[in-house]
Amino acid sequence: MKRTLLLASSLALSACSSYQVPNSPMFAASSTWAVMPLANNSNTPMAAEKAEQILNAQLYAKGIHAVMYPVSEHTDLSSILDRSAKQKNAQAWLASQSVDYVITGSVEEWHYKSGLDGEPAVGITLEVKSAKNKTIYWRATGTRGGWGRESVSGTGHIVIETLLDGLHIEQK
Repeated sequence: MKRTLLLASSLALSACSSYQVPNSPMFAASSTWAVMPLANNSNTPMAAEKAEQILNAQLYAKGIHAVMYPVSEHTDLSSILDRSAKQKNAQAWLASQSVDYVITGSVEEWHYKSGLDGEPAVGITLEVKSAKNKTIYWRATGTRGGWGRESVSGTGHIVIETLLDGLHIEQK
């Protein structure tokens, strides 16, 4: 009876998330990293910026001291609406930096589901590539639906942490 209950519980919990997280090559802890803009493919404004802040904190917790691209000042409506302007500014900044690896990706979902419970739903893809030759070394994706009283950012923390568990960092 206990085994049946345990199996049913684990199936119910795993039905709320999906991850594709391959193991990465070994990255030296002394490497320099940059967090570049995530593409916001969700319908939630500023979802990518929220995920970038969580990503930077989670990288720090893993021992990676990454620098963030500088935030662009929006002075007119066209620069606010131009999704590529942020990416262009970040790429120009990256050209002047001495970093080994870039971590970027996209946010596919970042919202509360509609309905009575309004559970959070988060979907994120991350990739690590060389800053110099753009070779992709690692790519992972994950989605998770949280529970009724869980926050979107809390669900985002879980997704990003689970994705970053696939990164192998050589400790000092």
